[in-house]
Amino acid sequence: MAGILSLATKIIAPKFLLLRLIPYTLIIPVILFEALSLSGCVGNSPTIPSLYIVSIRSSQNTTIASKQVRLGFFGICGGDGDDFQCRPSSGMTGDTLAPLLFPDINFGNAANSTGPNLKANATATSAKDAAFLKDIIDAAIDLQGQVYVTILAAAAFFFLLGVVFLLLHKRDVKNPNPDKPLRSKIFKRGTYGLLALSTGLIFTAALATTEAAGVLKHSTQSINNMPVFMKEGITLQVLQWMSFGFSMLFTLATPILAKPGFAPFNKSMV
Repeated sequence: MAGILSLATKIIAPKFLLLRLIPYTLIIPVILFEALSLSGCVGNSPTIPSLYIVSIRSSQNTTIASKQVRLGFFGICGGDGDDFQCRPSSGMTGDTLAPLLFPDINFGNAANSTGPNLKANATATSAKDAAFLKDIIDAAIDLQGQVYVTILAAAAFFFLLGVVFLLLHKRDVKNPNPDKPLRSKIFKRGTYGLLALSTGLIFTAALATTEAAGVLKHSTQSINNMPVFMKEGITLQVLQWMSFGFSMLFTLATPILAKPGFAPFNKSMV
């Protein structure tokens, strides 16, 4: 009985398991939040349509007033209410995306006027409104080309590479080789440099997204007679800033993680 209590005390003691595991668990939210941010609007899975940079809709009282076009890093969504269709936008144009995002509207082209894309209860939309909605999609594609998506993607890559270098650095510290001092320097500098670079890029991407979305929203609301309204995607911004926060914490914890005696489980726990 005494042995069981002693073992349980070691397991729940903060200086053992909990303290050693917490820094490593920071890796999970960083990767998860970055992956969710990059996957916004590329599919119809739950929550994916809500991960957008900005949404665009007509400001006029027309048959498409309730329709929204949501812009992600790699995809675009179209719909109204809770019913959205999302597609990857790489290599797509307004002509090809419009019937996929809004299958209930006849855009007057061959891809939509025949076949399964057009719903039986298609919305009565004038040719002018349909053309304007397609123009909104074209504008969304143009905006997407101006978003610095490579920054966030590069941040995710450098973070994963930094974690790999950290593992190599820990192994080198635990089993040093005096005959290869250059290797030790490469692992150490690579670990700190890559993680710091990744954190900086995540911050840059989050700030750019927040500022750009805010400017677009303000411009459409403050200028009279603007044909469209834009609204920023708060959920995506929150994910990016949370990713930055966890990445910063992990980077600050790196000197502790790199210590030779610091590991999730070691002999002192047995």
